[in-house]
Amino acid sequence: MAKKRKGNGRPNGKQWFTTSEAARYLDVSVDKVRQLDQSGDVRASRTQGKHRRFARRTLDAYLARKGRRSWPKVNRPKPRPRPIAPQPDPEQFDDDGDAFEPGDEDFEPFVEPPPPPPPPNPFETLERERAERRKREAEEAPLRRLATLKQYGLGQVPYGTPDMWRAKVASALEGFVTLKTFPSWINDTEAYRIVRGKVDEVLQPYQEEVAHKKAEDARKHQEWLDERRVQQLVEYGKSYASSKMGWDWESDDRARALRDVERVLQKEAEAGWTEQDVRDAVDDELAKWEDEDDEDDEDEVDDEDGEEDES
Repeated sequence: MAKKRKGNGRPNGKQWFTTSEAARYLDVSVDKVRQLDQSGDVRASRTQGKHRRFARRTLDAYLARKGRRSWPKVNRPKPRPRPIAPQPDPEQFDDDGDAFEPGDEDFEPFVEPPPPPPPPNPFETLERERAERRKREAEEAPLRRLATLKQYGLGQVPYGTPDMWRAKVASALEGFVTLKTFPSWINDTEAYRIVRGKVDEVLQPYQEEVAHKKAEDARKHQEWLDERRVQQLVEYGKSYASSKMGWDWESDDRARALRDVERVLQKEAEAGWTEQDVRDAVDDELAKWEDEDDEDDEDEVDDEDGEEDES
């Protein structure tokens, strides 16, 4: 520690003292002067730079209380009365509050830095972090519940749904799944049911469109199957008619008869017909040809009989 210098005890005309000057004036250390300021025994004013400035009358009052004087009493002449000069305002000083005041370096003792604070208790730190995490989770739980419900709603969109309808569902859920719609007293089972109903409501036009398209595709497919079945029945009828024609059929008559059979089957045959129905229709058509042949034969016989009679 630096050795402090004793004050000379002689008064001067200075009215404001720095900390080191006040220490010399009071014949104490700088730390003691600061302690007196903190305890209120010797109040100091502050400059703009937060430096202490001690009024001379405050220091004299302190010395008087302690039974001392600022200078020796021996052969001390009475001071002449002087007019009281205006006291300078310590706020007028503009200096650095962290810098030493003039002369303080001779009185500043070596002060060891305070010991570092003890390390925090790891168990207390862990418990504090757990408490903060529980508090944060409790605050975020309603929002996480809403996010889970929205994700569940998007999961209810059927696979293959166009992105446009998926976006419509997401937009509807964003405005529907709120804390007002799903307060904490609604349990998760009921909340999931409500979300499913909302998704079905949004997708209802799309589901109707899909059902209509499926029905139209099914109708067209059935028409194609019916046409294919009718064509198969026609081919079967032509084959059956060909087998029913004897060897005595002329080629022209055979061709015309097959065309008639095909025309009749194309016009009358239905997808629900059986092969027996086809055979019956073919037999009826061939029977007409046989009747025509019989009439032609009768006409030829009559013609021959007439020629014989004339001869």
